Amino acid sequence: MAPSKGLGRGLDALLGQTGDARPTLQAVSAPSTPGRAKPASAVRQVPIADIEANPNQPRQEFDEVGLKALAESIEALGIIQPITLRRVRASKFQIISGERRFRAAQMVGLDALPAYVREADDQTLLEMALVENIQRENLNPMEVALSYKRLMDDCGLTQLELGKRVGKARSSVTNHLRALDLPMRIQHMLREGHLGLGHAKALAGLSGSDASYQQVALAEKAVAEDTSVRELESWVKALKCSGTASTKPQKQRLTVREDETLALGRLRMKLSDTHAKLAIQRTAQGGGQITVKYQNLSDLESILNKLGLY
Repeated sequence: MAPSKGLGRGLDALLGQTGDARPTLQAVSAPSTPGRAKPASAVRQVPIADIEANPNQPRQEFDEVGLKALAESIEALGIIQPITLRRVRASKFQIISGERRFRAAQMVGLDALPAYVREADDQTLLEMALVENIQRENLNPMEVALSYKRLMDDCGLTQLELGKRVGKARSSVTNHLRALDLPMRIQHMLREGHLGLGHAKALAGLSGSDASYQQVALAEKAVAEDTSVRELESWVKALKCSGTASTKPQKQRLTVREDETLALGRLRMKLSDTHAKLAIQRTAQGGGQITVKYQNLSDLESILNKLGLY
């Protein structure tokens, strides 16, 4: 079987491995390369008390249900795959890869973990941690985007170099990075899994002074209606046509309800840093009302202030 061309190649290159082969419990004799981590000689047992997490860990959230399942597996079978560490002080080690196993082992109450200990400088450590997380974890689009940006900024990589390093096309890297320019409301939807990268790519196609309002409104409409990427792309296309070419056929224009949704999106953007909860009710005659819910008097004053009414 031919070796995989996926993300594993980037991590293998950093760890001094080739192809799909995983490190064994035997000594690794491959020569070290400048700018790369030196291979570990063997697996050793490292006290958990001497291990610390990587402060630059790309993953910000760890699924508690998944951790508990991993902890149960470790309790029953032990640690099957050693974690990878680097020595930071005489008797202290920092995690390069395997923080989930480390956390799960703490939950079980283990005293020590099997580990490879590698020599790595700060930049190599960061690069290895980022690539390892992109490869092994089910990151949401925003976590991937932030990891890509961190690799580019801190390791001096271009989009093309980054794509080669993580085994992705340059266009995929670009689409992830464009998500970082979307309004925070949409970034939150991407983090929560309500929208995917395809939705983000479609929304990023909007530009102009009202782009942020339009993006948020269409994103909320897409989430509410569980819209496919293709349908969202058609909405974006219709919105572009309605704003730039008055001679386009009427069927390409947004409906009155969609225009109302855009207006509601603008209002939500204006009140985004308050606790306001908005709801819109429409009547058959074309009218309707917007309800604004607030938590307390202070919240109400903040809302009124944002609306220029206080």
